Amino acid sequence: MTDMDEKKRDTDTGRSGLRWMGAGIEFCGVIAVFTFFGYLLDSYFHTSPWLLLAGFFVGFSGMVYLFYKESKK
Repeated sequence: MTDMDEKKRDTDTGRSGLRWMGAGIEFCGVIAVFTFFGYLLDSYFHTSPWLLLAGFFVGFSGMVYLFYKESKK
């Protein structure tokens, strides 16, 4: 293996790691936003904790589905 091939492999591995790290941050961010809106709706409708939990599970399910689609590429 040449030095060029080894450098290319290291760069591709680094990019892949950064891509999945960004996806993990996105995963947490989307869940946090949906959970926060569920919390606000719970405060407004006095239904605590049901809409907060619904927001969490909607955000979580949506991101799992997007990760599944992304991993199939």
